[in-house]
Amino acid sequence: MRTDCVRVDWSEPQGRVRAGPLAVRVLGSGTPTLLLHGLLGSNRYWGGAFDRLADGGTLLVPDLLGFGASPRPLSGYGPEEHGRAVIASLRDLNVREPSLVVGHSLGALVAIWLACNHPERVRGVIAFAPPLFRDARHMRRQIAKQGVLQRVFGLQNPAATWLARLACRNLCSARPRLATRLYSALRPALPTPVLEDATRHSWISYSETVTRVILAADGAKWVAAALPPIVIVAGTQDRYLDVEFLRELVDGRPHHRLEVWDGEGHDLPLTRPDRCLDLIERWRRVAARS
Repeated sequence: MRTDCVRVDWSEPQGRVRAGPLAVRVLGSGTPTLLLHGLLGSNRYWGGAFDRLADGGTLLVPDLLGFGASPRPLSGYGPEEHGRAVIASLRDLNVREPSLVVGHSLGALVAIWLACNHPERVRGVIAFAPPLFRDARHMRRQIAKQGVLQRVFGLQNPAATWLARLACRNLCSARPRLATRLYSALRPALPTPVLEDATRHSWISYSETVTRVILAADGAKWVAAALPPIVIVAGTQDRYLDVEFLRELVDGRPHHRLEVWDGEGHDLPLTRPDRCLDLIERWRRVAARS
């Protein structure tokens, strides 16, 4: 199931957005669940369907560093900076209890980094469509399978980087409304607010995040070293992922597991919020009994 051909049933999420180290949408109270969006996303990527998670605890949905309404420093968008900004926001909000950290794509990598480097902050991770690769060569092969647009914005060579920088600075930064219309033409199934928020970044926040978090291909090492349990979810129609490698990654690690969803694509929280919510709520019920 791909979001460029399936209409997405999305509603505006609720909750107060609080400014701090990151802009964080907060709803409910109690045991925390943290939702982290993917590249070019914002807290609104997790639409109103996910608000029901606040019925069982505090729901925390930040804009990652450099995206949405969060600060955009002049540099510093590696995994450490992204992860530490999340932790600083939790401290700022006086969240002391470990969180269930749920991430999509880029957000899944940040979640796994947190589990590896700050296990005291993480009860567990649910990683939807994480771009995990064996090494940089494996990553380049996967991106080479994508369309022209994905290869350009994947920053795989100097020409692609030049085109991506030109598009980012002349559209997203200078003409966000035009950029939103172009995004809509390319991905008509996506909700307009999600497309609007895809323009809310800088070239530096985008390019450094791609090169230092995704293209560095260090995520597999974080999975191997993480102590909190990790559930990886991959769709069989997700062209970004290598499902067989993901199977290898969790094999022999009893606290980690892989769920493969037949016929599903990359944007699982948009196309299958019901199924994503069912998994999250099942995990929370099991954790509450343990």
